[in-house]
Amino acid sequence: MAQGFVTFGKPGEQIHSAGLFKHEIPAAPIDYSDDITNLGRRLRVLEERNTNLQNRIGIIEQNMLSRHKQLNAEIKTMLSDMNELKKEINEIKDRTLMFVKELQMSAKKEDMGVLKKYIELWEPANFATHTEVEELIDEAFKKRNL
Repeated sequence: MAQGFVTFGKPGEQIHSAGLFKHEIPAAPIDYSDDITNLGRRLRVLEERNTNLQNRIGIIEQNMLSRHKQLNAEIKTMLSDMNELKKEINEIKDRTLMFVKELQMSAKKEDMGVLKKYIELWEPANFATHTEVEELIDEAFKKRNL
């Protein structure tokens, strides 16, 4: 290098000047303004996306809560319906058991056959009432007394 001349190199390189003392001449300033505006734009986009995601999450949470309440109400309704059905089934079982007991207590065909034979043997149609017997007795006394 020639004395008295200052040369500039690539940014970050050390540049020497002629003279008694060696001085480092600062490199030309690098322009970062485009990078900063690009980063700022990216940051705003990311913040907007974050805000949109938070809004969506809020809506999803609201939907989930309302659906949860709706499902709980449906479950309660179904449980009450099931309890009613259980009660009705128990009532039907009780009535069926009652019918079975009554049928067991009723007369069987064989018992009815025996009763029929006794009735035919006795001939209750020929039975007389108390008043008829008294009238017959009165008539019999009258015939004798005449």
